Parts: sequence; C-alpha cells; structure tokens
Amino acid sequence: MGIMSSFFQTKNATLASAVSWESRYEGALSVAHVNSVPVAGVSGPWPDGKFALTWWSPLEPDAAPSLEFFTSMAAARMKVEVMAGRTPKTSLNA
Repeated sequence: MGIMSSFFQTKNATLASAVSWESRYEGALSVAHVNSVPVAGVSGPWPDGKFALTWWSPLEPDAAPSLEFFTSMAAARMKVEVMAGRTPKTSLNA
C-alpha cells in the first residue's frame, strides 16, 4: 500500500485528487479514477462473499499491484476514498 499512499499524499488531497467511479460488467467491477487516471478496481462478490480491491500505480508501471479483501463493495470503495483524502477514516471493513 505504500505505492498508493505516496501517490495520494499532498498537502490538500481533497483538491488535488477527486475519485470518480466507473462501473463495468453489470456492477461486478468498479474502477476508481483519480484525476482521470485509473488507480484501483473493486470486483465481486466472489464465491466467499468478499470483494477484492486491487491497487496499481500509474507512477510505477513495473510495480506489482496489491490486493485487499472487504465484506462489501461500499467498504472497498470507501478505502479508496480515504486513501484519496476525501472522507474521514471510519470502519473500512464493515
């Protein structure tokens, strides 16, 4: 997650990065865009009922993506919003 943390660090993250979401595959995938650049995807639910959040770095194309699991699409999307500095930190895995 260090890759995404450094990507989103700014003095005023709220103004510097606005997250927009694009749904694909009838809502089974949501792609997060920051400043029109795709940075993360949330997919699911998977057979275990969880949602997978995959991060990648547009600044380091050779870096391996990271993967986190959440109990809901909303929780995974909130994690992206928190990383972008747009919402206060709350329970993310709810």
